[in-house]
Amino acid sequence: MSWRPFEIHPEVPPAGLPLSSLGYDPDELAAMMGNLARQAAAEGIDFAPRSPDSLLANTHRALAASAWAQLEQPGHFEAFHHAIFRANFCEPRNIGDPAVLRDLANAAGLDAARMDAALADGAGEAAVQDAARDARRRGITAVPAFVFGGNRVVVGAHPTAALVQAAERAARG
Repeated sequence: MSWRPFEIHPEVPPAGLPLSSLGYDPDELAAMMGNLARQAAAEGIDFAPRSPDSLLANTHRALAASAWAQLEQPGHFEAFHHAIFRANFCEPRNIGDPAVLRDLANAAGLDAARMDAALADGAGEAAVQDAARDARRRGITAVPAFVFGGNRVVVGAHPTAALVQAAERAARG
């Protein structure tokens, strides 16, 4: 399996925005967040409650940092990637905040000072841009998205069993 970054809301400023800025009716947003929480719970993930005032973080730096970690410190990538996910969806913390990313990097065993210096020099940017181009080419507009067999795309939060079935179908051709 290979992880690729995908910035779903590149318009979000560095400080983030309230979820209400997405333009959803509050009842629709509550239903969406409830559905995500139920799906997450079914997979053993404790999704933090969200309201219209909850922060929608700018994910660009976190995605670039993950791409850098995957390339430069691959032994720590998985722990870092999972820490970013937990921070954003389960705690929730502002993963757009460089101090939060440094804390997560240190906790995952990464050299946070090295990561900051690399990000300041543009590390991870090419991976974020290349993945965005590839996603557009494949018609991917949401996350999570899974590509099996190079061309079978499954978009959205699905139970593990459904993803296993998609992988098996792709393996069979």
